[in-house]
Amino acid sequence: MLRTASLSVLLLATTAALAAPAPVPSHDPVVLGAPTAWVTYPLPFRTTTAQSSWEREVTMLNLINNERAAAGLTPLMPHATIRSVARAHGLEMFAFGYLSHVDRSGLGPQQRVLRRGVRVRIVGENIAYAGGIREAHEALMASEAHRQNILLPDYRLVGIGVIDGGPYGVVVVENFGH
Repeated sequence: MLRTASLSVLLLATTAALAAPAPVPSHDPVVLGAPTAWVTYPLPFRTTTAQSSWEREVTMLNLINNERAAAGLTPLMPHATIRSVARAHGLEMFAFGYLSHVDRSGLGPQQRVLRRGVRVRIVGENIAYAGGIREAHEALMASEAHRQNILLPDYRLVGIGVIDGGPYGVVVVENFGH
């Protein structure tokens, strides 16, 4: 859940590129949920040096499936194409300095997944920006809308993009499908 101070920092931040990397801001992790579904939050930087992190994606998948197992749910199966959609969106957000469920061409998560040819009936998306993946996961689980996505029994597939921005922190994009 965003605190007012954290939200203010995001709303006042500039999207201009910084000359040198800045440390990850010392605010609460940022997560986008249902009440802010189509809002765009500017990041205080842009970076094209961010990279996807397979190891962190596997760790995030394990964290999600542990939560589902504790709730008596079946594990989510990783889906390579949905993962590539999640990664591409995370890389775009770092490159252009924003967080949003809508990409720069105006497509939401369902349109991005369907455009890649994945046949799904429903699509959900969680986005988090934090210093690390455990912090991002804890913030997602502390948010009712995000926890509901993670624990929705209807979901069977997931594509996780963890984008490591080095000193800028990580962006996590979780795309769920059935």
